[in-house]
Amino acid sequence: MRGRGPLPPAPIREPAAGPPRAGTDHSLLAVAAAPTVGSLEAALRANVHVPLQGRPGQADAVREAREAPPLMATEQGPLAPGGGADGEGWPARPPGPQEVAAGGEKHHPEVPALPADLTAIDRDVVGEIWTSRQAMNVLEALCDFGSRWGGSESERRAVEFMAATFEAYGVDRVAREPFRHLGWTRGTAGLELLSPAARTYDCISLPHVATGRCEGELIYVGFGTPDEFAAARDQIPGKVVMVNTKSPAYFHRPIHRKEKLGRALEAGAVGVIFMRYEPGLLPETGSTRHDRPLEAPAVSVSREVGEELRRLGRDGPVRVRIRVENTFDPQATSWNVVGEFRGRTDPDTMVVVEAHFDGHDIAAGALDDGAGAAVVMEAARALARHKDALGCTVRFVCFALEEVGLQGSFNYVAGHRDELDRVRFMLNLDGAGSGWARDLAVQGWPELIPYFRGLLSRLNEPGLVDNHVVLFTDCFPFLAAGVPSATVANLDERSGVRGYGHTRADTLDKVNLRDLQLDAIKTARLVLRLANADDWPARRKTEAEVKRVIGDVGLEVLRLAGRYPFND
Repeated sequence: MRGRGPLPPAPIREPAAGPPRAGTDHSLLAVAAAPTVGSLEAALRANVHVPLQGRPGQADAVREAREAPPLMATEQGPLAPGGGADGEGWPARPPGPQEVAAGGEKHHPEVPALPADLTAIDRDVVGEIWTSRQAMNVLEALCDFGSRWGGSESERRAVEFMAATFEAYGVDRVAREPFRHLGWTRGTAGLELLSPAARTYDCISLPHVATGRCEGELIYVGFGTPDEFAAARDQIPGKVVMVNTKSPAYFHRPIHRKEKLGRALEAGAVGVIFMRYEPGLLPETGSTRHDRPLEAPAVSVSREVGEELRRLGRDGPVRVRIRVENTFDPQATSWNVVGEFRGRTDPDTMVVVEAHFDGHDIAAGALDDGAGAAVVMEAARALARHKDALGCTVRFVCFALEEVGLQGSFNYVAGHRDELDRVRFMLNLDGAGSGWARDLAVQGWPELIPYFRGLLSRLNEPGLVDNHVVLFTDCFPFLAAGVPSATVANLDERSGVRGYGHTRADTLDKVNLRDLQLDAIKTARLVLRLANADDWPARRKTEAEVKRVIGDVGLEVLRLAGRYPFND
């Protein structure tokens, strides 16, 4: 929609200067889990296990974050505390070893030599993470804020917390990068059975469904494969389509909700009901359209409700009515949170490590994807102790609004387009910390398969590595821009269901500390090698090459989903 899109990045807030804290314990940060920036400052004051790496002024930096005015949108430029806008984008880097100093003379500051053997650093990183509860502390704080739904107060508070925590960890640069979007707030939803009987069922609206109603005969299209929709195509016009959320194991690829929705509406459905595959009286939410209202009412019901409707349909036509009431905010604002370690010998090359921090509005989003964000931050914390050993720049990003169209990552890619040639590799950690995503799905760079297989073997880290393109997670905007990328995944067992994700049951008790630690260890060890790689085999792809990677079927799916990223 006109007027939306990426805003210039907010200025990076450098930590305030100040005297060093006497007696600080420089091991792991074990901040109490209370979800406030104030709790972080309290831990710093109490000298509770805080790794400040000897950085002066960290408590002052956290205090600044706590006392900063609310983040405000401006039409002229980036969102900054108090609404200030400087229009300068990402601030200029500090002068590098070969850059010109004042007076026109070359300035050559001392650059620490990189260690030839990373084993000692490896052991310290592993020990730091394995003996700390900090990853769980961060996850508890994020979940206690709430869902971090885009445009909400819980999201704003989480952004401030993550930025202040990055600063306390000793990250070189921290930024809150704003963007505007079409905000959506859930209202009420109802599903009525009109015939063969009269009754009501529990249901929930799907995001970006507008206020409206529809009525019609129900038609069930199974798992919603392309052939199932093709077989029912002549029967769909004017009816309410019910489709199962599962991607069946017999089908050769995942079938996303947006593809099923697109096929239903393209065939003429007046409304859509998503029936969860797994039992437990849990309707399953999920995105529908990117930054615009959906064209028809759509709701989700539990497996139990769906099975009852199917049973009633065995004896004759079933007629239903859907009613939904929701509200939109055309000027909602969200933020990506960015923390960066500047490379010591090759600062112009970059490795990006990211996960989204938002959840759906009906739950805390612990598994999807508070855990992934906690793993990102834990890897950054452990590497902060050894940032002088990072040859290239490493940027850790926590994206907003992945759950409604990958909006945080798409806006990041658009706002940093002039930097993409510098990105060596992007690693997506959506699903990390959950215990199931221990493999690596390369996004169309087959030359990276032997590279990562060999690297994981040398590190004695488990995990399959293969090419498996994923269109609906935050690595996709980077793939679409041709940036070498991969995502954590489970390549050997595709269930086709979400478990507790996208339901009210995605809560903190589902996450295990050891899973967070294992994935943070693996991430930090990989990043340490990637930042010092001198044999990197991948390069950025052209748009034509990217389209060949996605393939004709994938391009069709993107069109059906309303998320086609190319201009043709």
